[in-house]
Amino acid sequence: MNIRKTLGIAMLLLALFAPPALAVDGVLEINQAKVLAGGVNPDDLPGFPVTIDQPGSYRLTGNLTVPGGLEGLRILADDITVDLNGFTIAGGGGAIADGIGIYGTRNIEIRNGTVRGFSRAGVFASAFATGARVLGVRALSNFQGLELQGVGSLVDGCTAVGNSTGIRVLDGGLITNSVARGNTSFGLLVEANSGYGGNVVTGNNGGDANAQIAGTGVQIAPNVCGTDAVCP
Repeated sequence: MNIRKTLGIAMLLLALFAPPALAVDGVLEINQAKVLAGGVNPDDLPGFPVTIDQPGSYRLTGNLTVPGGLEGLRILADDITVDLNGFTIAGGGGAIADGIGIYGTRNIEIRNGTVRGFSRAGVFASAFATGARVLGVRALSNFQGLELQGVGSLVDGCTAVGNSTGIRVLDGGLITNSVARGNTSFGLLVEANSGYGGNVVTGNNGGDANAQIAGTGVQIAPNVCGTDAVCP
């Protein structure tokens, strides 16, 4: 085997097994081309969903277009931040799928971008995902907007428009400073031992005169709820 061919094989092997490239600030970058190539993390295969199973900070550098029936990002490790960086993760409808799925993990933060067009939730955190935080995210025209089932979740500064339920949190969750508008069911669904305050919740559930917020959560600050006479 000549030297040129040997060097070529070595370079190919390095490319195949090299760790994901980091930005200068140490953040792993995600865009459509990198998703299709695979290798965002060592276990990440080409195409969707993107498997994020290593702790660290991740950032979108472009919009992601996800085929119907597939999840966008799948988060499977603790201590992860995903900055959508103002970009959009757009779904193609189809079978049940989430824009961002968070499963059995702790200390996950999603922030600063849009998730739309998914057949389950824009952002979904399972019941075993503890302390998920969703900050400054727009959930548009999904089946569910933001669905955080784990203990101790936080939704702050988010917008949910044109979904079924806008924003839902369960045990020990908090929804603040957010807008839920024009969702076909409740704007906010706040379950036991959760709190909410400082939100604008209008035009949901068939109109302002109908219930805008449901659940047994506790109001910790005033909310704007259209003309709903029993808005808590």
